[in-house]
Amino acid sequence: MDSDNSPTPLTLSTEVSFRPSAFASTTGIFILMGAVTSLFGPLLVSFTHRFHLSLPSAGVALSVYFVGATLGVLPGWLGLKRLQGRTVLTFSLVTIVLGAAGASFSHSWVLFLMSVFLIGLGFGALDIGLNTLLARTALQGRAHRLSISNAGYGVGAVICPLVIIALNPNNFRLLFAGLAVIALILSTLNGGVHAPPLRTEPLQSEITKMKAQRRPILLTFVVAYVLYVALETSSSGWMATQLHGVGYSESSGSLVTAGFWGGVAIGRLLGGPLYHRLSEKKLVLGGLVLATFVCAAAFSDSLAPYAYPLLGLIIASIFPMGLMWYTMLCPHDSDGLSLLILFMMIGGVAGPGIVSLLVSQFGVHVVPVTLATIAALDLAVFLSALRFRPLVVTGESVRTSPA
Repeated sequence: MDSDNSPTPLTLSTEVSFRPSAFASTTGIFILMGAVTSLFGPLLVSFTHRFHLSLPSAGVALSVYFVGATLGVLPGWLGLKRLQGRTVLTFSLVTIVLGAAGASFSHSWVLFLMSVFLIGLGFGALDIGLNTLLARTALQGRAHRLSISNAGYGVGAVICPLVIIALNPNNFRLLFAGLAVIALILSTLNGGVHAPPLRTEPLQSEITKMKAQRRPILLTFVVAYVLYVALETSSSGWMATQLHGVGYSESSGSLVTAGFWGGVAIGRLLGGPLYHRLSEKKLVLGGLVLATFVCAAAFSDSLAPYAYPLLGLIIASIFPMGLMWYTMLCPHDSDGLSLLILFMMIGGVAGPGIVSLLVSQFGVHVVPVTLATIAALDLAVFLSALRFRPLVVTGESVRTSPA
């Protein structure tokens, strides 16, 4: 006879599932997200020509995009709590359609930034939507689903800089128009996503009751992810500009950016198999140790074109494996995941903004030094998370695991 304190089964009515076609569509959305995020860095110089701006002023587009992405997480979170997951994904994609179409037809810098802001809103809602839904799937295979789908992000981020080269950076309007069409198509393909509203999660209240145990875990991961997002966005957004500033062509900068995201895609595809050989903790911590040294190596003008693609490969697993680490410590904590993704977007605003400020003062050689510093700080924060033990959900209480 089962005792009253036996653990609640992990398979819940609120567990998310994807039909094969829906998972393929989800990966396609990640490809779109990667493409959108990677296009701003290689286009900064083109923005200066088209809108008659200085380079630091053109860099404002990166910050505006991530301000939108940060704010977009909030409606995404509220939507997930009240609506079916497929509905949230569809509305988010339509927002990107409107923003990308607006950017394509904008003739003034202000209107362009407003359109970029809309793209960011859609991105933020998709970011919280997709990652929260994937983190609510069955534990078995969750690491593979997070790794494979997030690898799509890297694939899109590779394709976009290559398309920029093919189209010519000065024809970036065509690129935004193409993104609008792709987002519109993807908005019709979410029917196979089974994702009940978060408010129906029966064990969320059990996790939330134990504020004293949960709060330090959540705060630690929030800070760690803010730093990680700052590292990723600052790298991808400024590497092309750094290379152009030391004598490389714009095409070379776009190719190196594509190489960085190619490394991200490959690293995330390898994340699932590596997870079974190592662990989520070793993948995160090891990646940040190597990232610190590789960022420092990018200070050399001759090594930088090779260091950045290697950096993408090294940091690839940090994002999905960090989410795995958090879900192991705080199972069934959908609200915590949402808050984590909400606040991590601060890094996308602060990171490129700080780099832009430093570049205006000290020149492009400050970029790799700043990146190495961010990586080292992130390593320190993730190391501090080793002190936590998992919270165990029993259905009636939440307690800290003794082991």
